[in-house]
Amino acid sequence: MRKTRIAITVAVLLVAAAVAVPRSYASTTYTGETGLLLAPSADTLGANTLAITYGHLKLVDIVSVGVGLTPNLEIGVGSAGFGHGEGASAYPLLKLRLMGESRDMPAVAVGLEDKALYVAASKRLSARGARAHVGFGSGRFDGLFAGVDLVLNPVAISGGSTSGFPVTTLIGEYVGGDFNVGARFDVARGLAVNLGLLDLDTLSAGVSFKMRF
Repeated sequence: MRKTRIAITVAVLLVAAAVAVPRSYASTTYTGETGLLLAPSADTLGANTLAITYGHLKLVDIVSVGVGLTPNLEIGVGSAGFGHGEGASAYPLLKLRLMGESRDMPAVAVGLEDKALYVAASKRLSARGARAHVGFGSGRFDGLFAGVDLVLNPVAISGGSTSGFPVTTLIGEYVGGDFNVGARFDVARGLAVNLGLLDLDTLSAGVSFKMRF
């Protein structure tokens, strides 16, 4: 009950805090597909884009490589379990966006992560606010998942010749029966760092790098 109250409070604050800021470029989850912390979105990497992601969560290290082949199709491979006696296991990643976001309709995508299938929809809550994501999947997604993300500052704050606070995105999500909260920091062009609390009590971290080719 306490976790439910905290999660509801976080979600309300994220929506209420929506301000005039644009959404940052699509970023990857800890497991490799584009999305939030662990919940996938209907976003894709985009054509001719390479993404390399590392995530550390619940004592498991995950590394993934993804490629945007077209504006609507991304493929990749991930590997989890480095540093454990049983060795790492590889899994496929695939996402196809069926329709893009419009003023009245959300973007919709279908995807595969390992043996888990999912469908996800993403829509900006207002013309100048946060974005909402909702979907349904098998495997680790365990049915319904949902999330909200909000960019706090549209551009990095800088003064003189020194870099200031990076573009920061707050994240709240429900996936696999857990409520997760965190933040993404775009520390440099194409380079992002994620910090989060999984199930509101387990620290997680990740880093991703994206480049065009």
